[in-house]
Amino acid sequence: MENSMETSKILAGWSEKDITPGIPVFLVGQFHPRISEYVDGPIIATALAIGTETDYVVMVSCDLAVLNEDIRERCRDKIRKKMPYIDTSRVVLNATHTHSAPGTEKRRYPPEPKGVMTASEYADFLTEKVSEVVSEAWNNRKESGVSWVFGHAVVGHNRRVSYFDDISKRQGYRKISGLVSHGKSRMYGNTDDPSFSHIEGYEDHGVDMLFTWDADRNPTGVIINLACPSQEDESSNYLTSDFWHDVRTRIRNKCGSNLHVLTQCSSAGDQSPHRLLYGKAEDRMLKLRGLTMRQEIGRRVADTVEDVMPLAKKDIRKEVSFRHVVKNIRIRKRPIDDREIEVIRIELSELEKSQPSDRNEEARKLSGIGRCLRAIRRYETQKENPFLDEEIHVVRLGDIAFATNRFELYLDYGIRIKARSPFIQTFVVQLAAGGEYSATYLPTERAVAGRSYGANIFDNEAGPEGGQQLVEEILKILHELWV
Repeated sequence: MENSMETSKILAGWSEKDITPGIPVFLVGQFHPRISEYVDGPIIATALAIGTETDYVVMVSCDLAVLNEDIRERCRDKIRKKMPYIDTSRVVLNATHTHSAPGTEKRRYPPEPKGVMTASEYADFLTEKVSEVVSEAWNNRKESGVSWVFGHAVVGHNRRVSYFDDISKRQGYRKISGLVSHGKSRMYGNTDDPSFSHIEGYEDHGVDMLFTWDADRNPTGVIINLACPSQEDESSNYLTSDFWHDVRTRIRNKCGSNLHVLTQCSSAGDQSPHRLLYGKAEDRMLKLRGLTMRQEIGRRVADTVEDVMPLAKKDIRKEVSFRHVVKNIRIRKRPIDDREIEVIRIELSELEKSQPSDRNEEARKLSGIGRCLRAIRRYETQKENPFLDEEIHVVRLGDIAFATNRFELYLDYGIRIKARSPFIQTFVVQLAAGGEYSATYLPTERAVAGRSYGANIFDNEAGPEGGQQLVEEILKILHELWV
Protein backbone atom coordinates (compact mmCIF):
# COMPACT_ATOMS: atom_id res chain seq x y z
CA MET A 1 0.00 0.00 0.00
CA GLU A 2 1.42 3.35 -1.05
CA ASN A 3 1.99 6.05 1.52
CA SER A 4 0.75 9.61 1.22
CA MET A 5 3.16 10.92 -1.45
CA GLU A 6 1.32 12.61 -4.32
CA THR A 7 0.48 10.34 -7.25
CA SER A 8 0.58 11.12 -10.98
CA LYS A 9 -0.29 9.50 -14.29
CA ILE A 10 2.54 7.36 -15.58
CA LEU A 11 4.01 7.67 -19.08
CA ALA A 12 6.05 4.78 -20.46
CA GLY A 13 7.75 4.11 -23.78
CA TRP A 14 9.87 1.20 -24.98
CA SER A 15 12.45 0.57 -27.68
CA GLU A 16 14.99 -2.09 -28.60
CA LYS A 17 18.06 -2.05 -30.85
CA ASP A 18 20.37 -4.81 -32.03
CA ILE A 19 23.92 -3.86 -30.97
CA THR A 20 25.61 -6.93 -32.47
CA PRO A 21 28.65 -5.97 -34.55
CA GLY A 22 28.61 -7.09 -38.17
CA ILE A 23 32.22 -8.29 -38.23
CA PRO A 24 34.41 -10.27 -35.80
CA VAL A 25 35.45 -8.62 -32.52
CA PHE A 26 37.51 -9.41 -29.46
CA LEU A 27 35.21 -10.88 -26.81
CA VAL A 28 35.96 -9.48 -23.37
CA GLY A 29 35.63 -11.05 -19.95
CA GLN A 30 38.70 -13.28 -19.81
CA PHE A 31 42.40 -12.56 -19.49
CA HIS A 32 43.06 -14.22 -22.86
CA PRO A 33 41.75 -12.87 -26.17
CA ARG A 34 38.90 -14.57 -28.03
CA ILE A 35 37.76 -13.51 -31.49
CA SER A 36 34.10 -14.00 -32.31
CA GLU A 37 33.42 -16.53 -35.07
CA TYR A 38 29.62 -16.26 -35.31
CA VAL A 39 26.51 -14.99 -33.52
CA ASP A 40 24.55 -17.29 -31.22
CA GLY A 41 21.79 -14.97 -30.10
CA PRO A 42 22.03 -11.22 -30.80
CA ILE A 43 23.20 -8.74 -28.19
CA ILE A 44 20.54 -6.13 -27.52
CA ALA A 45 20.09 -2.65 -26.05
CA THR A 46 16.63 -2.17 -24.53
CA ALA A 47 15.31 1.16 -23.26
CA LEU A 48 12.35 2.11 -21.08
CA ALA A 49 11.49 5.79 -20.65
CA ILE A 50 9.16 6.00 -17.67
CA GLY A 51 7.88 8.70 -15.34
CA THR A 52 5.49 11.62 -15.26
CA GLU A 53 5.23 14.81 -17.29
CA THR A 54 7.83 16.47 -15.06
CA ASP A 55 10.00 13.68 -13.64
CA TYR A 56 11.39 10.63 -15.39
CA VAL A 57 14.15 8.09 -15.87
CA VAL A 58 15.35 6.40 -19.05
CA MET A 59 16.77 2.97 -18.25
CA VAL A 60 18.92 1.30 -20.89
CA SER A 61 20.12 -2.27 -20.51
CA CYS A 62 22.92 -3.53 -22.77
CA ASP A 63 24.04 -7.13 -23.33
CA LEU A 64 27.67 -6.23 -22.65
CA ALA A 65 30.28 -7.03 -20.01
CA VAL A 66 30.79 -3.50 -18.71
CA LEU A 67 30.16 0.16 -19.50
CA ASN A 68 32.49 2.84 -18.22
CA GLU A 69 32.04 6.54 -17.54
CA ASP A 70 33.47 7.57 -20.90
CA ILE A 71 30.85 5.53 -22.78
CA ARG A 72 28.09 6.86 -20.57
CA GLU A 73 29.08 10.45 -21.26
CA ARG A 74 29.51 9.85 -24.99
CA CYS A 75 26.02 8.37 -25.10
CA ARG A 76 24.63 11.33 -23.19
CA ASP A 77 26.36 13.77 -25.56
CA LYS A 78 24.76 12.10 -28.59
CA ILE A 79 21.35 11.98 -26.90
CA ARG A 80 21.65 15.67 -26.01
CA LYS A 81 22.31 16.56 -29.66
CA LYS A 82 19.28 14.56 -30.79
CA MET A 83 17.02 15.62 -27.92
CA PRO A 84 18.22 18.84 -26.25
CA TYR A 85 15.03 18.93 -24.18
CA ILE A 86 16.01 15.78 -22.22
CA ASP A 87 18.02 15.95 -19.00
CA THR A 88 20.60 13.35 -19.95
CA SER A 89 21.70 12.89 -16.32
CA ARG A 90 18.44 10.93 -16.04
CA VAL A 91 19.60 8.36 -18.61
CA VAL A 92 20.93 5.27 -16.80
CA LEU A 93 22.84 2.51 -18.59
CA ASN A 94 23.53 -0.93 -17.18
CA ALA A 95 25.38 -3.97 -18.49
CA THR A 96 24.27 -7.57 -17.99
CA HIS A 97 27.90 -8.75 -17.74
CA THR A 98 27.94 -11.29 -20.52
CA HIS A 99 31.48 -12.47 -21.27
CA SER A 100 30.61 -13.06 -24.92
CA ALA A 101 30.29 -9.52 -26.25
CA PRO A 102 32.60 -6.74 -27.50
CA GLY A 103 34.41 -4.33 -25.25
CA THR A 104 34.51 -0.56 -25.59
CA GLU A 105 37.82 -0.01 -23.80
CA LYS A 106 41.29 -0.50 -25.21
CA ARG A 107 42.20 -3.87 -23.71
CA ARG A 108 45.66 -5.09 -22.84
CA TYR A 109 45.43 -7.75 -25.50
CA PRO A 110 47.70 -8.02 -28.52
CA PRO A 111 46.54 -5.75 -31.38
CA GLU A 112 43.40 -6.79 -33.28
CA PRO A 113 44.18 -8.78 -36.44
CA LYS A 114 43.09 -7.41 -39.79
CA GLY A 115 39.32 -7.68 -40.25
CA VAL A 116 38.56 -7.56 -36.51
CA MET A 117 36.61 -4.54 -35.22
CA THR A 118 38.54 -2.45 -32.70
CA ALA A 119 37.14 -1.45 -29.33
CA SER A 120 37.12 2.17 -30.49
CA GLU A 121 35.10 1.30 -33.60
CA TYR A 122 32.61 -0.68 -31.53
CA ALA A 123 32.29 2.20 -29.05
CA ASP A 124 31.32 4.52 -31.93
CA PHE A 125 28.73 2.01 -33.14
CA LEU A 126 27.35 1.37 -29.66
CA THR A 127 26.97 4.99 -28.60
CA GLU A 128 25.03 5.80 -31.76
CA LYS A 129 22.70 2.83 -31.20
CA VAL A 130 22.12 3.83 -27.57
CA SER A 131 21.23 7.37 -28.58
CA GLU A 132 18.75 5.94 -31.10
CA VAL A 133 17.13 3.54 -28.63
CA VAL A 134 16.72 6.30 -26.04
CA SER A 135 15.20 8.66 -28.61
CA GLU A 136 12.71 6.03 -29.77
CA ALA A 137 11.73 5.04 -26.24
CA TRP A 138 11.15 8.67 -25.33
CA ASN A 139 9.04 9.32 -28.43
CA ASN A 140 7.02 6.14 -27.76
CA ARG A 141 5.87 7.33 -24.34
CA LYS A 142 2.16 7.20 -23.65
CA GLU A 143 -0.10 6.85 -20.63
CA SER A 144 0.48 3.38 -19.23
CA GLY A 145 -0.33 1.11 -16.38
CA VAL A 146 2.33 -0.43 -14.16
CA SER A 147 2.39 -3.38 -11.80
CA TRP A 148 5.12 -5.02 -9.79
CA VAL A 149 5.46 -8.63 -8.75
CA PHE A 150 8.00 -10.95 -7.18
CA GLY A 151 8.96 -14.52 -8.00
CA HIS A 152 11.75 -17.06 -7.67
CA ALA A 153 14.10 -18.76 -10.14
CA VAL A 154 17.27 -20.63 -9.28
CA VAL A 155 19.89 -19.00 -11.51
CA GLY A 156 22.76 -17.52 -9.51
CA HIS A 157 25.06 -19.40 -7.17
CA ASN A 158 27.82 -18.15 -4.92
CA ARG A 159 31.04 -18.95 -6.78
CA ARG A 160 33.55 -18.62 -3.93
CA VAL A 161 34.64 -21.87 -2.31
CA SER A 162 36.25 -21.85 1.15
CA TYR A 163 38.75 -24.38 2.50
CA PHE A 164 40.10 -25.37 5.90
CA ASP A 165 43.65 -24.61 4.75
CA ASP A 166 45.45 -21.76 3.00
CA ILE A 167 45.72 -22.73 -0.68
CA SER A 168 48.81 -20.58 -1.19
CA LYS A 169 50.72 -22.77 1.27
CA ARG A 170 49.99 -26.04 -0.54
CA GLN A 171 52.87 -27.88 -2.16
CA GLY A 172 53.16 -26.98 -5.84
CA TYR A 173 50.96 -23.87 -5.56
CA ARG A 174 51.71 -21.35 -8.31
CA LYS A 175 50.54 -17.77 -8.07
CA ILE A 176 49.78 -15.95 -11.32
CA SER A 177 51.53 -12.59 -10.96
CA GLY A 178 49.27 -9.58 -11.31
CA LEU A 179 46.18 -11.71 -11.81
CA VAL A 180 45.31 -14.22 -9.10
CA SER A 181 46.47 -15.11 -5.59
CA HIS A 182 44.69 -17.21 -3.00
CA GLY A 183 44.20 -17.67 0.71
CA LYS A 184 41.46 -19.84 2.16
CA SER A 185 39.04 -19.12 -0.71
CA ARG A 186 39.02 -19.72 -4.42
CA MET A 187 36.65 -18.56 -7.11
CA TYR A 188 35.22 -21.69 -8.79
CA GLY A 189 37.22 -23.90 -6.44
CA ASN A 190 36.70 -27.66 -6.33
CA THR A 191 34.11 -28.75 -3.80
CA ASP A 192 35.34 -32.36 -3.88
CA ASP A 193 38.67 -31.23 -2.39
CA PRO A 194 39.40 -33.03 0.93
CA SER A 195 39.87 -29.59 2.55
CA PHE A 196 36.56 -28.19 1.29
CA SER A 197 34.79 -26.36 4.12
CA HIS A 198 31.84 -24.37 2.73
CA ILE A 199 30.54 -22.00 0.09
CA GLU A 200 31.60 -18.54 1.21
CA GLY A 201 28.38 -16.56 0.88
CA TYR A 202 24.64 -16.36 0.40
CA GLU A 203 22.56 -16.85 -2.77
CA ASP A 204 19.49 -14.87 -3.78
CA HIS A 205 16.97 -16.57 -6.07
CA GLY A 206 14.41 -13.77 -5.92
CA VAL A 207 13.23 -12.22 -9.19
CA ASP A 208 11.91 -8.65 -9.12
CA MET A 209 9.65 -7.72 -12.03
CA LEU A 210 7.94 -4.55 -13.22
CA PHE A 211 5.31 -4.82 -15.96
CA THR A 212 3.94 -2.01 -18.12
CA TRP A 213 0.50 -2.18 -19.77
CA ASP A 214 -1.32 -0.33 -22.55
CA ALA A 215 -4.80 1.19 -22.37
CA ASP A 216 -6.37 -2.17 -23.25
CA ARG A 217 -4.52 -3.94 -20.42
CA ASN A 218 -2.12 -5.70 -22.78
CA PRO A 219 1.46 -6.09 -21.52
CA THR A 220 3.97 -3.88 -23.34
CA GLY A 221 7.13 -4.79 -21.46
CA VAL A 222 8.74 -6.19 -18.36
CA ILE A 223 11.86 -5.41 -16.34
CA ILE A 224 13.47 -8.55 -14.93
CA ASN A 225 15.99 -8.07 -12.14
CA LEU A 226 17.91 -11.04 -10.73
CA ALA A 227 21.18 -11.59 -8.88
CA CYS A 228 23.31 -13.27 -11.53
CA PRO A 229 25.58 -12.13 -14.37
CA SER A 230 24.83 -13.65 -17.79
CA GLN A 231 27.85 -15.94 -17.93
CA GLU A 232 26.75 -19.51 -18.58
CA ASP A 233 28.72 -19.44 -21.87
CA GLU A 234 31.51 -17.18 -20.63
CA SER A 235 34.37 -18.84 -22.53
CA SER A 236 32.66 -19.05 -25.89
CA ASN A 237 34.05 -18.12 -29.30
CA TYR A 238 30.75 -16.60 -30.42
CA LEU A 239 28.74 -13.47 -29.71
CA THR A 240 25.77 -14.00 -27.42
CA SER A 241 23.65 -12.30 -24.78
CA ASP A 242 23.95 -15.63 -22.99
CA PHE A 243 20.92 -16.85 -21.03
CA TRP A 244 19.06 -13.56 -21.55
CA HIS A 245 18.65 -14.57 -25.20
CA ASP A 246 16.93 -17.76 -24.10
CA VAL A 247 14.83 -15.84 -21.56
CA ARG A 248 13.64 -13.31 -24.15
CA THR A 249 12.89 -15.99 -26.73
CA ARG A 250 10.83 -18.11 -24.33
CA ILE A 251 8.94 -15.16 -22.85
CA ARG A 252 7.98 -13.88 -26.27
CA ASN A 253 6.91 -17.34 -27.41
CA LYS A 254 4.61 -17.56 -24.40
CA CYS A 255 3.53 -13.97 -23.79
CA GLY A 256 3.68 -12.25 -27.17
CA SER A 257 6.38 -11.48 -29.72
CA ASN A 258 6.12 -7.70 -29.17
CA LEU A 259 6.78 -7.80 -25.43
CA HIS A 260 9.89 -5.81 -24.51
CA VAL A 261 12.25 -7.31 -21.94
CA LEU A 262 14.68 -5.09 -20.04
CA THR A 263 17.27 -7.09 -18.12
CA GLN A 264 19.05 -6.04 -14.93
CA CYS A 265 21.73 -7.75 -12.88
CA SER A 266 21.21 -7.22 -9.16
CA SER A 267 24.16 -7.28 -6.74
CA ALA A 268 26.08 -10.37 -7.85
CA GLY A 269 29.83 -9.78 -7.67
CA ASP A 270 30.30 -13.18 -6.02
CA GLN A 271 27.58 -14.98 -8.00
CA SER A 272 27.43 -16.86 -11.30
CA PRO A 273 25.19 -19.44 -13.01
CA HIS A 274 27.87 -22.13 -12.71
CA ARG A 275 27.06 -25.02 -10.39
CA LEU A 276 29.62 -25.95 -7.76
CA LEU A 277 27.33 -28.47 -6.05
CA TYR A 278 24.83 -31.09 -7.29
CA GLY A 279 26.57 -31.24 -10.67
CA LYS A 280 25.82 -34.89 -11.43
CA ALA A 281 22.17 -34.57 -10.45
CA GLU A 282 21.77 -31.36 -12.47
CA ASP A 283 23.43 -32.90 -15.53
CA ARG A 284 21.09 -35.89 -15.36
CA MET A 285 18.05 -33.60 -15.21
CA LEU A 286 19.31 -31.57 -18.16
CA LYS A 287 19.70 -34.77 -20.16
CA LEU A 288 16.16 -35.85 -19.28
CA ARG A 289 14.81 -32.44 -20.31
CA GLY A 290 16.89 -32.34 -23.48
CA LEU A 291 18.21 -28.87 -22.63
CA THR A 292 21.55 -27.14 -22.18
CA MET A 293 22.08 -25.32 -18.89
CA ARG A 294 21.65 -22.00 -20.66
CA GLN A 295 18.31 -23.14 -22.06
CA GLU A 296 17.32 -24.43 -18.63
CA ILE A 297 17.97 -21.01 -17.11
CA GLY A 298 15.84 -19.50 -19.86
CA ARG A 299 13.06 -21.94 -18.98
CA ARG A 300 13.24 -21.17 -15.26
CA VAL A 301 13.10 -17.39 -15.68
CA ALA A 302 10.45 -17.45 -18.43
CA ASP A 303 8.28 -19.79 -16.35
CA THR A 304 8.53 -17.37 -13.44
CA VAL A 305 7.43 -14.45 -15.62
CA GLU A 306 4.54 -16.45 -17.08
CA ASP A 307 3.51 -17.60 -13.60
CA VAL A 308 3.18 -14.10 -12.12
CA MET A 309 1.87 -12.20 -15.14
CA PRO A 310 -1.82 -12.98 -14.35
CA LEU A 311 -1.21 -11.73 -10.81
CA ALA A 312 0.44 -8.57 -12.11
CA LYS A 313 -2.62 -7.96 -14.29
CA LYS A 314 -4.84 -7.98 -11.20
CA ASP A 315 -3.12 -4.89 -9.79
CA ILE A 316 -2.44 -2.49 -12.68
CA ARG A 317 -1.99 1.08 -11.52
CA LYS A 318 -2.20 4.11 -13.81
CA GLU A 319 -1.36 6.72 -11.17
CA VAL A 320 1.47 6.19 -8.69
CA SER A 321 4.08 8.16 -6.80
CA PHE A 322 7.19 8.78 -8.89
CA ARG A 323 10.49 10.44 -8.15
CA HIS A 324 14.00 10.09 -9.55
CA VAL A 325 17.03 11.17 -7.53
CA VAL A 326 20.49 11.45 -9.13
CA LYS A 327 23.26 11.94 -6.60
CA ASN A 328 27.03 12.03 -6.62
CA ILE A 329 28.44 10.43 -3.50
CA ARG A 330 31.93 9.80 -2.15
CA ILE A 331 33.02 6.42 -0.83
CA ARG A 332 36.40 5.46 0.54
CA LYS A 333 38.86 3.65 -1.70
CA ARG A 334 40.35 0.37 -0.57
CA PRO A 335 43.80 1.43 0.67
CA ILE A 336 46.97 -0.31 -0.45
CA ASP A 337 49.51 -0.70 2.37
CA ASP A 338 53.31 -0.74 2.17
CA ARG A 339 53.53 -4.53 2.37
CA GLU A 340 51.04 -4.97 -0.46
CA ILE A 341 52.77 -2.46 -2.73
CA GLU A 342 56.09 -4.25 -2.34
CA VAL A 343 54.48 -7.51 -3.45
CA ILE A 344 52.88 -5.72 -6.41
CA ARG A 345 56.22 -4.24 -7.49
CA ILE A 346 57.86 -7.66 -7.30
CA GLU A 347 55.07 -9.15 -9.40
CA LEU A 348 55.41 -6.35 -11.95
CA SER A 349 59.13 -7.06 -12.24
CA GLU A 350 58.46 -10.78 -12.71
CA LEU A 351 55.91 -10.06 -15.43
CA GLU A 352 58.18 -7.65 -17.29
CA LYS A 353 60.94 -10.30 -17.36
CA SER A 354 58.66 -13.13 -18.45
CA GLN A 355 58.80 -14.54 -22.00
CA PRO A 356 55.31 -15.60 -23.20
CA SER A 357 55.20 -18.75 -25.31
CA ASP A 358 51.93 -18.03 -27.11
CA ARG A 359 49.29 -15.36 -27.74
CA ASN A 360 47.27 -16.26 -24.65
CA GLU A 361 50.28 -16.01 -22.36
CA GLU A 362 51.17 -12.70 -23.97
CA ALA A 363 47.65 -11.40 -23.23
CA ARG A 364 47.84 -12.56 -19.62
CA LYS A 365 51.20 -10.84 -19.27
CA LEU A 366 49.80 -7.58 -20.65
CA SER A 367 46.74 -7.82 -18.38
CA GLY A 368 48.92 -8.50 -15.34
CA ILE A 369 51.23 -5.59 -16.10
CA GLY A 370 48.25 -3.28 -16.54
CA ARG A 371 46.73 -4.37 -13.22
CA CYS A 372 50.05 -3.86 -11.41
CA LEU A 373 50.54 -0.39 -12.91
CA ARG A 374 47.01 0.69 -11.96
CA ALA A 375 47.57 -0.54 -8.40
CA ILE A 376 50.88 1.37 -8.15
CA ARG A 377 49.19 4.53 -9.42
CA ARG A 378 46.44 4.09 -6.83
CA TYR A 379 49.03 3.70 -4.07
CA GLU A 380 50.90 6.83 -5.15
CA THR A 381 47.74 8.98 -5.19
CA GLN A 382 45.66 7.49 -2.37
CA LYS A 383 46.78 9.95 0.32
CA GLU A 384 45.83 13.02 -1.70
CA ASN A 385 42.65 11.42 -3.06
CA PRO A 386 41.31 8.66 -0.77
CA PHE A 387 37.77 8.70 -2.16
CA LEU A 388 35.85 7.55 -5.23
CA ASP A 389 33.20 9.86 -6.65
CA GLU A 390 30.19 7.79 -7.66
CA GLU A 391 26.98 8.62 -9.53
CA ILE A 392 24.01 6.70 -8.16
CA HIS A 393 20.36 6.74 -9.16
CA VAL A 394 17.43 6.00 -6.88
CA VAL A 395 13.95 5.86 -8.40
CA ARG A 396 10.65 5.58 -6.60
CA LEU A 397 7.73 4.08 -8.53
CA GLY A 398 4.78 3.47 -6.25
CA ASP A 399 5.67 0.84 -3.67
CA ILE A 400 8.94 -0.17 -5.35
CA ALA A 401 12.31 1.44 -5.89
CA PHE A 402 15.40 1.11 -8.08
CA ALA A 403 18.93 1.80 -6.84
CA THR A 404 22.03 1.70 -9.07
CA ASN A 405 25.77 1.32 -8.64
CA ARG A 406 28.62 0.70 -11.08
CA PHE A 407 30.39 -2.14 -9.25
CA GLU A 408 30.38 -5.89 -9.37
CA LEU A 409 28.77 -5.56 -5.98
CA TYR A 410 28.95 -8.59 -3.72
CA LEU A 411 25.54 -9.97 -2.87
CA ASP A 412 25.67 -9.12 0.85
CA TYR A 413 25.52 -5.40 0.09
CA GLY A 414 22.41 -5.78 -2.05
CA ILE A 415 20.76 -7.91 0.63
CA ARG A 416 21.52 -5.21 3.22
CA ILE A 417 19.83 -2.63 1.01
CA LYS A 418 16.78 -4.80 0.34
CA ALA A 419 16.40 -5.87 3.96
CA ARG A 420 16.44 -2.33 5.33
CA SER A 421 14.56 -0.61 2.48
CA PRO A 422 11.09 0.72 3.36
CA PHE A 423 9.81 -0.32 -0.08
CA ILE A 424 7.98 -3.58 -0.81
CA GLN A 425 10.55 -4.37 -3.50
CA THR A 426 13.91 -2.74 -4.17
CA PHE A 427 15.52 -3.44 -7.54
CA VAL A 428 19.28 -3.16 -6.97
CA VAL A 429 21.03 -2.60 -10.30
CA GLN A 430 24.77 -3.22 -10.48
CA LEU A 431 27.10 -2.50 -13.41
CA ALA A 432 25.42 0.85 -14.08
CA ALA A 433 27.85 2.70 -16.33
CA GLY A 434 30.57 4.63 -14.54
CA GLY A 435 34.18 4.68 -13.42
CA GLU A 436 37.41 5.00 -15.36
CA TYR A 437 37.84 1.23 -15.54
CA SER A 438 34.10 0.42 -15.59
CA ALA A 439 33.24 -2.46 -13.27
CA THR A 440 35.47 -3.53 -10.42
CA TYR A 441 34.56 -5.97 -7.69
CA LEU A 442 33.38 -4.58 -4.37
CA PRO A 443 33.98 -7.44 -1.91
CA THR A 444 32.81 -8.19 1.61
CA GLU A 445 34.93 -8.44 4.75
CA ARG A 446 34.91 -12.24 4.62
CA ALA A 447 35.92 -12.26 0.94
CA VAL A 448 38.89 -9.98 1.62
CA ALA A 449 39.92 -12.24 4.52
CA GLY A 450 39.67 -15.34 2.27
CA ARG A 451 41.48 -13.62 -0.63
CA SER A 452 41.22 -15.14 -4.15
CA TYR A 453 40.29 -13.51 -7.45
CA GLY A 454 37.55 -10.93 -6.98
CA ALA A 455 38.81 -9.93 -3.54
CA ASN A 456 42.47 -9.19 -4.26
CA ILE A 457 43.85 -5.66 -4.16
CA PHE A 458 44.12 -5.67 -7.99
CA ASP A 459 40.38 -6.33 -8.33
CA ASN A 460 39.00 -3.69 -5.97
CA GLU A 461 38.93 0.09 -6.11
CA ALA A 462 36.71 0.11 -3.03
CA GLY A 463 36.64 -2.36 -0.16
CA PRO A 464 34.25 -3.28 2.65
CA GLU A 465 34.31 0.20 4.19
CA GLY A 466 33.36 1.81 0.90
CA GLY A 467 30.77 -0.87 0.28
CA GLN A 468 28.98 -0.10 3.51
CA GLN A 469 29.15 3.63 2.79
CA LEU A 470 27.43 2.91 -0.54
CA VAL A 471 24.73 0.91 1.28
CA GLU A 472 24.09 3.69 3.79
CA GLU A 473 23.93 6.42 1.14
CA ILE A 474 21.39 4.47 -0.90
CA LEU A 475 19.30 3.65 2.16
CA LYS A 476 19.27 7.30 3.21
CA ILE A 477 17.74 8.28 -0.13
CA LEU A 478 15.27 5.38 -0.06
CA HIS A 479 13.97 6.48 3.31
CA GLU A 480 13.74 10.09 2.17
CA LEU A 481 11.62 9.00 -0.80
CA TRP A 482 9.33 6.94 1.46
CA VAL A 483 7.51 9.92 2.96
